[in-house]
Formats: sequence, structure tokens, C-alpha cells
Amino acid sequence: MDKDSIGETPSEDQIADPNCLSDDEETTLSQETFEEALREKEQFRSIAQRAQADLVNYRQRASQELEESRRTVQFGILSRFLGVADDLSRAIDNLPDDADETWIQGISLVARNLSNSLEIEGVQRIEAIGEQFDPYQHEAIMYEERCEEEGTIVSVIQDGYKLNDRILRPARVVVAQAKNLQEERIDPEEQIDPEEQIDPEKQEDEQEEN
Repeated sequence: MDKDSIGETPSEDQIADPNCLSDDEETTLSQETFEEALREKEQFRSIAQRAQADLVNYRQRASQELEESRRTVQFGILSRFLGVADDLSRAIDNLPDDADETWIQGISLVARNLSNSLEIEGVQRIEAIGEQFDPYQHEAIMYEERCEEEGTIVSVIQDGYKLNDRILRPARVVVAQAKNLQEERIDPEEQIDPEEQIDPEKQEDEQEEN
């Protein structure tokens, strides 16, 4: 070893050189780098999880919107067929006495096929006669004083239909109303004899004399 090199301090280049780091410094640097890498990994994992959750929510919303659109279209189409069913029903109920039997069978067949097609699509007739009035399913057209329990539906003017739990058209009905049996009656014992009624003019004269 050169005697001149003994006791010399390290140069600035030697101090700045990473290779001159001690073992402890290298260990600390490696630990910090490892911890930073772990933090970045967790951040990327969190971002990936949020993105996956957003994708799942988007698919669910898209599926719900598509199903709602399908139901809306189905609702509109089926509602239009209710008028056709009404026309066929009125035609059958008002057949002339001299109607051709073949024609009667034909129109009855069309009405049954239409009814079956509506049932396949989930359309159900709303029960009405004998049921208690339900403002969600029924529309009261008039009230009649009947012997039935008040609020009971006694007749149907137009059939109502529902699609699953959704009302396509409420049933138009006539609802029973209790008869008014409470008439004012006068007890015979409390009736006043017309001859005993006091004349107002006579009463005034008596008061003046007094």
C-alpha cells in the first residue's frame, strides 16, 4: 500500500458513488423500495376491484333497463288488443236471432283464440262480481242501493285486465250501496192535535193583555 494514501479522506466522487453505500444503507433502501412496490400493488388492486364492481353494476342496470323497455312495449301492444277482445265480446252478446250458425262458430273461435293468446302472454281477467271494490283494480261507474253488503261489486260494465301484477285496464263496475232505512218517524203520542196548536196572533194578544 502506498504510504501517501494512508490517512487520506474519500473524494467527493467516491462519496456520491452508490457503490460506496454501506450494508445498512443498502438494506434500508431495499426495504423502502419493497414497501413502495407493495403500496402501488394495493392501489392497482383497489382500482381493479372498483372497475370490476362498476362493470357489474353497469351490466345489471343495462339488463334492468332492457327488461323494463321490453315490458313497456309488451304493455302497449297488449293494451291495444283489449279493445279487439271487447268488440268480439259485444258482437257475441248481441248476435241476431237469424245469425248464421257457421258465422257464430267462426267469431266465437276467434274470440277464444285471442283470449288464449292473451293468457299465454300473462294477461289475466280481473275478478269483479261479488268481490269487494278495490280502487287499484276497479273503477266505480255508479252506485246502486242493493241488499248486498256495501262496497260489493254487483255488475261489470267493462272487463278489466292485468299483466302479472300490473294493471292493464281497471274493471268498470257498479258498486252496491246500503239502502237508507233510517227514515224520520214521529211517535203518535208526540203528535200535536191541530186544534191544540197555538195561533201565533192569539198568543200575541194574550201577551199584550197580560
